[in-house]
Amino acid sequence: MAAKKDEFSVKQISPKLGGERGARNPYGPTSSYDLVEQMDFLYVEVIQASNEGALGCDPIVEITLGNYKSSTKDLPIGPLNTDWNQVFAFDKTKGDVLSVTLKDRTTNTVVAKRNFKLAADIPTRVPPDARIAPQWYTMQNTETGHHMKLLMSVWFGTQVDEVYPEAWFSDASEVSPSCVINTRPKVYLAPRLCYVRVTIVSGHDLIPTDRKRTPSVYVTATLDKVALKTGVSSGTNPSWNQDLIFVASEPLEGTVHIRLIDRVDDQHEECIGSLKKKLSEMTPLKLPSSAPALFYDIEPPVKVEPAGDSRRFASRLKMKLATDQAYHVADECIQYASDYRAFAKGLWPCLLGKLEIGILGATGLKGRDEKKQGIDSYVVAKYGNKWVRTRTVVDSVSPKWNEQYSWDVYDKCTVLTLGVYDNRQITWNSKANDVPIGKVRIPLNRVQYDWLYAYSCPILYLGATGLKKMGEIQLTVRCVCVAQDYARWTAPFRWMLPKAHYKSPLSMYQIDKLRAQAVEINCANLAKMEPPLRNEVVSDMLKPKTNTRHSRCEKQKLAALCLFEIFICCTSLVVGLAIYVAVAWITLLGIWGFYKFMIRTYNKLWHGIETPPPPLIVNDVKLWKLDSPNLDELDEEFDSFPTSVSDVNVIRMRYDRLKMVGEKLMTLLGNIASQGERLYALLMFCGDPLALMYFFGLVVALIWYYIPMFVWAFPLIGYWLNFACLRNDLPAAPNNLFRRLPTNEDMFC
Repeated sequence: MAAKKDEFSVKQISPKLGGERGARNPYGPTSSYDLVEQMDFLYVEVIQASNEGALGCDPIVEITLGNYKSSTKDLPIGPLNTDWNQVFAFDKTKGDVLSVTLKDRTTNTVVAKRNFKLAADIPTRVPPDARIAPQWYTMQNTETGHHMKLLMSVWFGTQVDEVYPEAWFSDASEVSPSCVINTRPKVYLAPRLCYVRVTIVSGHDLIPTDRKRTPSVYVTATLDKVALKTGVSSGTNPSWNQDLIFVASEPLEGTVHIRLIDRVDDQHEECIGSLKKKLSEMTPLKLPSSAPALFYDIEPPVKVEPAGDSRRFASRLKMKLATDQAYHVADECIQYASDYRAFAKGLWPCLLGKLEIGILGATGLKGRDEKKQGIDSYVVAKYGNKWVRTRTVVDSVSPKWNEQYSWDVYDKCTVLTLGVYDNRQITWNSKANDVPIGKVRIPLNRVQYDWLYAYSCPILYLGATGLKKMGEIQLTVRCVCVAQDYARWTAPFRWMLPKAHYKSPLSMYQIDKLRAQAVEINCANLAKMEPPLRNEVVSDMLKPKTNTRHSRCEKQKLAALCLFEIFICCTSLVVGLAIYVAVAWITLLGIWGFYKFMIRTYNKLWHGIETPPPPLIVNDVKLWKLDSPNLDELDEEFDSFPTSVSDVNVIRMRYDRLKMVGEKLMTLLGNIASQGERLYALLMFCGDPLALMYFFGLVVALIWYYIPMFVWAFPLIGYWLNFACLRNDLPAAPNNLFRRLPTNEDMFC
């Protein structure tokens, strides 16, 4: 049992980062690639060949090092000289002699050949040194006397070289040339997203096709492939007052198509007008406000000009058109959010730090398809709108990437998501989707500033057969603070979301629908890049958590809380406050009871008014919801055990209903556990929570002792009366700090 528990745990590792050979300083950087292990490559840049000495030859270049072989056979060539401009990368430990051979493409015979000794003939380049200048090498064949010139350069380098992202690695030599681009590392910047709000207020002078009939009209608005519509309103001057909200990506160059549909009957509808508005023509809202309501002329489906009259009558539509740039468009689940910034850059908070991630490698990878022998794995990391993708290591269960990336951090209460995938796009004309292996999430509120973390994290996959370990991924993490002291210490107390989310909040239903739109737009935008980040990968990275799966751990989360320790830490503060509040409450109850007794006595003696007792309630029908009973629930209640119902659909419906009730109950239990985890994290914040609670308890006790009780009544009365000067719908600073404390609800994908 202990071995199985250790199998799913995070292990600390000690890699030789930055090519070091001795002890490492864990606090400071050493180079631009100091979070990964140095990987030495033999780079061969083949530029072009001149066939002056071998007329009529159609040459190709074949490069051999040990058992690895790469060739320009399938690369396109120029009309005069053979132009390749391709960089090949080899593991320099796989051989001692580099052989460069020129062959005839048609006959596959050797034209010329040249060997390079790795120990003596090849220089070493260490950036930021300039690139090795290419030179013409004379290639000769001693048997035939043919000679050719080859423009190339050879050097030893690391993954820091600028040719690393474009190189053709020896382990991918069997990959089709048209698919090599799908194996290269890339950085993707997804366009930022913005809400587009189309508020349909009312219509004026709407004319149906049949003038004798009162129109029943609804409005549809379409942006790209998303179409939304209002409810149906009757009359020539109908009113809707409905918001239709879309998601658009920058640059805001789309067009909203608005159509008025007249519902003739249940089966027939017809368009009575249309309108087009570009997003660039809408009002940009960078503050929580509303756009002005304007009248827009509607184009009829068929233009009819009255005879002898140059004036044209047009129906009008009153609308509010705006791009809500003060909101943050969520494309991730709130528990795994990596960004909270608004669309407008002027509303962004100050930069807090830099997040640096070193993706070292993986061990023991297992594919979802057990029939597939090798795994062509790569890693995708997502934080904010920046996506990164490592190179694909072909046919290896223990790949080594050693690639380092960085992100800007504006809020530490965010999560970095890394996903490992099996590349299925390395063969020509492949129609298979990339298969996810597993994901790892790193909550930044658990990462200390200026501290280096080096861990081996298990890649877990939860399926119908249970929890399965798909391997381990080695990561190094560091978050460097670049903000000033004031910004650093006040950041936990600021609003987590932009101000517009509190002034004009969206419903959870709207957020879910808009999040689905945002995911589709991200998939479409990232698919346009070269090489594309595939839709199944983007959807998997942005996939929300499953409530059914997570509800099973809520009870364990609540049981894992150190309730006794929390109780002991809070006793010194709570007991003193409880005693004083109890005394004050009893006093106020006595005063209120004496006041009611005097009023009742006065009414009875002087006015003869007897206060009637409260009504006697024998059966509260509304409480038990018997005034409008659900017949199916009553049938289920009076059903025998085991059930006597034979209809499978009825049993399935009752099971789904019970499952939904249980899911809501477990979600509520999980929220309670999360609040307890935040409270425990607050108590553990200063290292010695008991001394901290005693200190605060002493301070509060002294304040309550020296300030009379009637003084505390004034702020309580002011809060109860809710004066205008005291009203504020924005969350307070302590609430913002408490919401940012770490919990365990984001620990599993």
